[in-house]
Amino acid sequence: MSPEFALAALLGAPLLQALLVLALSRPPGLRDLVHVLGSGAVAALAGYLVHAVSQSASPRIVLANPLPNVELAFSAEPLGTLAAAVVGGLGFLHAIHTSGMVRAIDQKAPARLMAFSALTTAAAMAVMFSANLFSFFVAYQALALAAFPLVAHVGDDEARTSARLFLAMLLGASIALLLPAMIWTYTLSGTLEFQVGGVLAGRIDLLSANALLVLFVLGIAAAAAPPMHRWLTMSFTAPYPALVKVQALAVLPAGGVGLLKVFAYVFGPALIAEETGRQILAAQILLGLCGVIMCAAAVIALSKTDIRERLAYSLWAQALAAIIGGLLAAPAGLFAAALQIVATSCAATTLLMAVGTTAAVTGRNNVADYPGLGRVMPWTFAGFAIACASIIGMPPFSGAWSKLWLITASASTGVIWAAGLVGVAAVLTFAHLGPLAANAFAGRAPTDAFKRPDGASILLVAPVILGAAATLGLLVLADPLASFLSPVWTPR
Repeated sequence: MSPEFALAALLGAPLLQALLVLALSRPPGLRDLVHVLGSGAVAALAGYLVHAVSQSASPRIVLANPLPNVELAFSAEPLGTLAAAVVGGLGFLHAIHTSGMVRAIDQKAPARLMAFSALTTAAAMAVMFSANLFSFFVAYQALALAAFPLVAHVGDDEARTSARLFLAMLLGASIALLLPAMIWTYTLSGTLEFQVGGVLAGRIDLLSANALLVLFVLGIAAAAAPPMHRWLTMSFTAPYPALVKVQALAVLPAGGVGLLKVFAYVFGPALIAEETGRQILAAQILLGLCGVIMCAAAVIALSKTDIRERLAYSLWAQALAAIIGGLLAAPAGLFAAALQIVATSCAATTLLMAVGTTAAVTGRNNVADYPGLGRVMPWTFAGFAIACASIIGMPPFSGAWSKLWLITASASTGVIWAAGLVGVAAVLTFAHLGPLAANAFAGRAPTDAFKRPDGASILLVAPVILGAAATLGLLVLADPLASFLSPVWTPR
């Protein structure tokens, strides 16, 4: 199998998966099998592409050429390929978990939920493998449209309100801000290609660089930079399988990867002012804003009593940490940001699946109801605790690596205060997640824990355990990942 064929198959497999899930929705067992096997195929193809890219392969497929020097094209480069492999592997676990969830809670329209989950995966993969800004823009629109039904799936007034906000913010920001930024970039450089070293390097004045940076950061609303974050903090009303896809496996990580591609492949050295050798003014302002809001999000999370809403604010803080790493405009910062996206995706997927399992078998969504549940659901809450520790950044868990690199990159670029804000955010994250995990084991076990007499099935527990194992596995991969991602910031 050639890398080009694998790339095309990876982009097309989730589309076929969605069609087959709808066509074979009865019996439920066949539907679930198709969903799991389709997700497994995506994971296998993504793993193959990681191997191919590590061997210096650069597969590229071109679907159209709508403008001079502009192609609708997709290519496998290290940053997008790594993110796709993480999303694909975790997506396989999530597909198994979804099969258990729809049975445990009698989910409304499960085939539709699985189909749009697959379509969202397809769009997220297209975002991650986009070869240029035009392809990214098209894939980004598709991502917003595919994920919209997931947010609206419950169908009540609250879900419809959240879904309308979700679509309005993602599509509205992309059309009003990202599209003009793309056109402006084409005017300045004559190309929209993602290029190591940045297509704008040496071609843009300081004022234009500042304005373009703001347009890109706010235009890619899926990255959740303030004030474009409301879609994330309002999406907690979605059903748990959709929540995992939106917050951990598609929309949020795709937004983060897209923004990192802009930092690395569009701006490059243009993020640094030649006169001072420091970040341009807009980057410094955005750094300060994201750093302060990151701490504020962690504080707000502490006030939320619904576990889903608390996690939404917690993950927003983690997304802002990735943006800070990219804005530092240094190889160490970009690596910290990429590692932050990977670690957060692993931990968030595990955490949300654990919370979904808890809700399915106990009916509990309130933080006050969590003490003692670890005694009756030890495996699920072991995964929960590991994921919490990783998001907090507690050594030796994987989230600690990204926080350490972020602090190191901040210090090495002279932005010491950013390192301080990262540390403060970690302490505040511990405040809203640490006691939650500890009390689950330290509290007295409830006598009426299960609303289902058989407790949690293997389909609900095994993905949580394996997700936690993946989170732990990242402990030994920091050096290999740095080597794999080095071409992102090292022109050949």
